[in-house]
Amino acid sequence: MQQNYPYSQQKPDTAVLTLWGLFSLILVCYGMVELGAPLIRELFIFHFAFVPARLNAWQGLPSIFLHVLLHANLTHLLVNLGMLVAFGIPLVKLVRPIMFLIIFFIAAMGGALAEYIIDPLDQARRIGASGGISGLMGALCAYPIVLRRVNLPGPFAMRDRAWKFATVWVVLNIIVGLISPVAIGVHIAWLAHVAGFVSGLAIGALMLVWKIKARA
Repeated sequence: MQQNYPYSQQKPDTAVLTLWGLFSLILVCYGMVELGAPLIRELFIFHFAFVPARLNAWQGLPSIFLHVLLHANLTHLLVNLGMLVAFGIPLVKLVRPIMFLIIFFIAAMGGALAEYIIDPLDQARRIGASGGISGLMGALCAYPIVLRRVNLPGPFAMRDRAWKFATVWVVLNIIVGLISPVAIGVHIAWLAHVAGFVSGLAIGALMLVWKIKARA
C-alpha cells in the first residue's frame, strides 16, 4: 500500500505540549536527584530505578515505567533528551498525545521486562529514557513499513529505508552493548533498547493496521 500519510494530524499546541511536557518532566526529575537533599535522591533512586530482582516479589513494579525519568549523569541526560526531541517531534505530529505517551511508556516497559527475563536475579539498577525513545523510533519505522511510503523525514520515508535503519540500529546496539563493559567500563542495556524498539514497532504497526481496517 502506498499512501502519503498526513504529517500534521495533531494541533501544533497539543503536540508541542505533549513532547515538551515529557521533556520537562525528565529534566525536573534529574534536577531533583542531582540538586535535592540526599533523602530525596535516595527516594527517587529506590522507587524509580528498575532492578530486575525486585520484581520477583512484585516490589518496584512502577519502576518498569518510572526508570525513564532518571539519568546517570549530564551526558546521559543530554543524549537522551536530544534523541527524544529528534524522534519525538515527527511522531507526536502523527499520533494523539495519549498514544504518543502509551508508545513511550509501553516500550520502556518492554525493555525493562526483557532485562528481567534474561536475568531475573540481577540486582543492578537500570535507568534512562532510551528504551522509551527506542519505542518512538520503532513506531516511526512502522509507518513506511505498513504504508510503504509516507511524508516523513529521512529513513522513515520509505519501506526499504526503514528496514535498513532498523537493521543497522539493532546491530549497532548489540555491538556497542557487548563491547561497552570492556571499552568504557559501563554496562549499556542494549537488550532494553532492542526490546523497546520492537515494542514501539509492534504498537505502531497494529495501530496503523487498525486504522486501515476502520476506514475500509
